[in-house]
Amino acid sequence: MQRIFKRPAFLDYQECLDRFTELRKQLNDYIENSPNKFKELFNELKDNAGNNDVIAMDVIAYYYKSGVPNILPENYERYLKWEIVASAKGNELAIEKLQFLLNYAYSEIMNSEDYELIAYKNDIDEYNLIYVIGKAICKMLAKDMKLYPIDMCKEKDVSKPYTQEDFILFRKKLDEIIPKTIEYMKS
Repeated sequence: MQRIFKRPAFLDYQECLDRFTELRKQLNDYIENSPNKFKELFNELKDNAGNNDVIAMDVIAYYYKSGVPNILPENYERYLKWEIVASAKGNELAIEKLQFLLNYAYSEIMNSEDYELIAYKNDIDEYNLIYVIGKAICKMLAKDMKLYPIDMCKEKDVSKPYTQEDFILFRKKLDEIIPKTIEYMKS
């Protein structure tokens, strides 16, 4: 009988943190000592992210958030996209990083008339609440925004620092997907 590999619903927070920290340390060492090696490893991580490595996605997001002077341009939009995709695929560390931006959506879902059913159908408890709801929100965001890792890897690196408009657009997108997330979690 052939076994079918099924991706776990979530990738453990500690496992994500340990590997994220290890890769970040290696990349940070390269920033100081060998910018070309930074670029090589960063591009390798982008390839891995394109093949659904959720920890590589989180590491890439981290560096896009602020950029790396003279090596990688800051791109806040790309930071959000990679963090959303990593979260949608169950990276618990990425979900926690987005929690502040998603708090509004969490509240809307938890205050909905359907929350008892959502909690029951998704086995939500006080320990997994942010992960289960966060993953669902990000899954709906990724679907709605058409975020495909393989395509995201091919995007040219350009500078796009954070603006207030970015937050406004993100908030509008959250407003659009909250009802979709509630329906998804009820089914």
